Amino acid sequence: MSIREKGYHKWDQELKSGGIAWLPMFFNGIKTAFKKKYAKAFFAFTISPFLIFLAGIYISTKPELKMFSEIVRLLKTDARFFAAFFTNGFTYFMLVLLCVFVFAEMISGDLQFNSFPLYFSRPLDRKDYVLGKLSVIMFYMLLFTLVPGILLLLFKFIFTGTFSVEPRVVLGIIVLPILISAFFSSITLMFSSLSANGKYVKIIIFVLFFLSNGISEMLKGIFRNTYFNLFSFPRNLEQMGAYIFNSRPAFSVPGWISLLIIAGLTVLSFLVIFKKIGKSEAQIEIGS
Repeated sequence: MSIREKGYHKWDQELKSGGIAWLPMFFNGIKTAFKKKYAKAFFAFTISPFLIFLAGIYISTKPELKMFSEIVRLLKTDARFFAAFFTNGFTYFMLVLLCVFVFAEMISGDLQFNSFPLYFSRPLDRKDYVLGKLSVIMFYMLLFTLVPGILLLLFKFIFTGTFSVEPRVVLGIIVLPILISAFFSSITLMFSSLSANGKYVKIIIFVLFFLSNGISEMLKGIFRNTYFNLFSFPRNLEQMGAYIFNSRPAFSVPGWISLLIIAGLTVLSFLVIFKKIGKSEAQIEIGS
């Protein structure tokens, strides 16, 4: 048996992750977000559009309800119905509130408490870190967009007794919530990665989203050009939804332009996030 001198001996092996490295971040983030102050109240309010549109589906199957004839007329087209569900202003408002009050500190909190050395000292890299944070927001975003959309489709089958839905509508029910959720998640994480001040991040997210609509309306009123709707986040999301469902557009601009704008902002946000996290990761490697 060899005799070694007592003391510290540097460990020169390699850390290897077993399975998906970011899954613990995902499960912990789900529980942490649910326990946040006012989170349950926001979750409850975010369900309300689903209940309203569910009532609308039931009404559409009861033509004898004369007082709701206008709603019944609107809901006769599946594309218009689901486009309205995913792109109505109240749903956007509640998603923004979720981003502001529940998810704004996803990265800024780690910046504030200098938690990156703890994350990157384990078998995690910036890709795993970003995926872990992103998965938490996407989970809740899809929970209040994709899941209600699928449930509405199922209830429509139950109430009407028919399965006559166009394939494009079914595809839109899946694709549009993913695009909307990815957009809100990426924007939230991007601003969260830029500052350790969580309050500042919350204000920026809230103001920017609704300020874009105000700027769009002001420029449209001055120049009398509908293309200035493209400066508004809500209007772009609405137009993108109409384009995906092939329903009546929100304004007279090709819908694919709004789709490209939303996709471009999502990609740009991820580039900023990875660059910011990459700098923190590099500083830790240099320090070690």
